[in-house]
Amino acid sequence: MLILRAFDRTAVGVPPLLRMKPLLCPSNVCKRMSASDSASNPGKTPFPDSPGNLPLMWLFFLASAGIAFYAGYLLNRGYPHLVDYDTFLKLLERGEVEGIVLNHHSPYAFVSLHSVYPGTDKKVVVVPLLQSPENLEKNVREKEKLWGIPQDDQLPIRYGTRRDIADQSGSSPIALVATTIVLSAIVITAYIYWGVKRGKISQIFSSGRSQGGARPYTKLESKTPQSSPKKSTVEDKLESDRYSGGLPFSWDPFSGFQSIRPVTTNVKFKDVAGLHASKQEVMEFVSYLKDPKKYQALGAKLPKGALLLGPPGTGKTLLVKALANEADVPFFSMAGSEFVEVIGGLGASRIRQLFRTARAKSPAIIFIDELDSLGRRRTAVDSGGRRGSPGGGGGGGVSEMEQTLNQLLVEMDGMDTAEGTIVFAATNRADLLDKALLRAGRFDRHIFIDLPNLAERKELLAMYLAKYRLSPTILQGELIQHLATWTPGMSGADIARLCNEAALVAARRDSPLEGVLRDDFEVAFERILAGAAKRSNPLSLPERRVAAVQEAGRALVAWLLPRTGLLPVKVSIVPRTMAGLEGSGGLGFTHLVPEERQLFNSEELKDRMAVMLGGRAAEQVIFNAISDASQRYLRKANELAFKQVREWGMSTAVGHLSFENDPSGNEFTMKPYSQRTQMLIELEAQQLVISAFTRCVELLQANKDKLQRLIDALLQKEVLNYDELVKLCQDQSSSSDVPGSTDTASRP
Repeated sequence: MLILRAFDRTAVGVPPLLRMKPLLCPSNVCKRMSASDSASNPGKTPFPDSPGNLPLMWLFFLASAGIAFYAGYLLNRGYPHLVDYDTFLKLLERGEVEGIVLNHHSPYAFVSLHSVYPGTDKKVVVVPLLQSPENLEKNVREKEKLWGIPQDDQLPIRYGTRRDIADQSGSSPIALVATTIVLSAIVITAYIYWGVKRGKISQIFSSGRSQGGARPYTKLESKTPQSSPKKSTVEDKLESDRYSGGLPFSWDPFSGFQSIRPVTTNVKFKDVAGLHASKQEVMEFVSYLKDPKKYQALGAKLPKGALLLGPPGTGKTLLVKALANEADVPFFSMAGSEFVEVIGGLGASRIRQLFRTARAKSPAIIFIDELDSLGRRRTAVDSGGRRGSPGGGGGGGVSEMEQTLNQLLVEMDGMDTAEGTIVFAATNRADLLDKALLRAGRFDRHIFIDLPNLAERKELLAMYLAKYRLSPTILQGELIQHLATWTPGMSGADIARLCNEAALVAARRDSPLEGVLRDDFEVAFERILAGAAKRSNPLSLPERRVAAVQEAGRALVAWLLPRTGLLPVKVSIVPRTMAGLEGSGGLGFTHLVPEERQLFNSEELKDRMAVMLGGRAAEQVIFNAISDASQRYLRKANELAFKQVREWGMSTAVGHLSFENDPSGNEFTMKPYSQRTQMLIELEAQQLVISAFTRCVELLQANKDKLQRLIDALLQKEVLNYDELVKLCQDQSSSSDVPGSTDTASRP
């Protein structure tokens, strides 16, 4: 607002009363009036003492805060103070109670006092009713009778209506609500009037910016083309806001999301170890962004986006950061959860704002991490679990998440490939994504980033080990070969954690200055794989024997069945926590190094199932009884059996059929097969488990002497390494390469 001079006496032929200007006016209107005066009077300068532009947003804030403060004041003033029942009895005993009003529709009793309650300015307090109002009256009369109060001096207790209750509280809730509504209506009316006067009323009722439309003609504009002075940046924004939609004042009241800035990254492709195939596919986008005309000249359209899929910790985010750095373009990175809000419409608004900002700085890269939190599959399931109803509780058409997803789909459809803005997204749950996100024209490229193979694990270990001080007695090449061989199935993040955990173990030693030893890596590997050792809670002798039988049985079966591709390299009966990758939390663990294979036939899978049941079968052979120590491995065997029958078609009774397992785990979801087929699947899976268990028992009975040797050695030493396992499991040793070890032995 600007305070203007009351009279303008420079105009000629206009009565002084008509030359009076308003004392208060919006700043942009005043500026236009000043510009008009300057144009008509070249010698006259605009108001030099204008205090500037005070945003009306703050006036709106102040008015809203005033309403909230006033309503809270009235509520605090009107309603009495709440006290508990014991406090009420103390007031009653001291004779401070003047009267009591009860109501059958209210859970409180209104108690009037002779004086104000301490700490407040109220003479009325409320007491929650523990039982019915009649019981309270009965208790009060009994107290008065106990204290010897005559009937004429007893407290007046009456049953009043809701109006009496409102009179006792000092204020009517209806009056408070009416006052708040009236004050709010005044502020909203003033705001709408301001929007109409400025041509900004569309911002009040629209949540998105209009991309076009005719600009209204105002009296301040001339119909004949004239040269107008260049507007300032502030005036440009005011003019732009006047003829555009969007939230009022371009304001996001919940997160300050409007200030979107590119993220600075220093990661390059040379800093990303491994991922050779993925890097080669991603590096094509560098050429797209740096020289798009080469592809446009051939008629090729640039891809709109790429979806990075793969297990967690494989380097999806790191790869996109390296791409943005190599391409030297602005990089806008956000998590999918940042678009999901309780307030409806904010997620969609943020999507629009993100894409609008990226287009303004194109060529640019938009990266949405954890896309599954934003793009989860839409379903037509209502709150009762029934299919076919649109927009139910299980992902309805009016949900905030679906609105945000729809806006993302619209923005990607409206992207012009000539702009050079590419959208990347990453997720490790591609099975949960909506099919509309996966179709061509949205994310044109699907790049799968798998777990590192042996060569890539060597590169990762070489890069991470270079950051730590190793012991001079360690040959780094042998250590890398050893760790890379023993870490199949680990991601890059797991390998980094392994190296750091080994350094932490070395730092806890008495002489940490000698560097990280090979034993430190062994301890760190066990901690990551099976969790920390629980030395403070040792096992009893019967439990140690059960643990030894369990672990010896699994290790021996894995050794006797080489088709499983599982090589036992370490066995321990030290109890572990639930913190490991295997989530063991059992009485011990057996480290089995798997071969890096992609395919298994039915016989090899049956052998693997036998290994899972080895501990259970060993208990049957040694004790002729079964404990609950093998519950976790039994569950794994059951899952493998059901996959063989239901998904992989390895059952003659079910046939060559494959039914996808529901990833949501909802038992009420309609299954694609009948109950008869379900019973058949369960019977076939049960037969597979029984057959594997019977075979395992027979195998251990035939090698009971080896099993007993393993059990005795575990009870004596608690931990057996690979060399000791070779001597105990094999009668004679021969020469063959042992993965990750310099010793040689062969399996049967």
